[in-house]
Amino acid sequence: MRIGRVHQRVVPKVRPAGSAATRYDFLRAQHEGAAALVALATSAGIAVLILAAPLFGV
Repeated sequence: MRIGRVHQRVVPKVRPAGSAATRYDFLRAQHEGAAALVALATSAGIAVLILAAPLFGV
């Protein structure tokens, strides 16, 4: 006796709009935090260069 194969279709999961919105809010918050951190690091780096300039005789 031969058993036939069952062909299954892959159905993508549909997420509710509410969970997608919270996920995107989280990602946007992460990017905003990263941008703020980069701005802070850049300004701190510039400040260090300005303060160290007399030591290098510039």
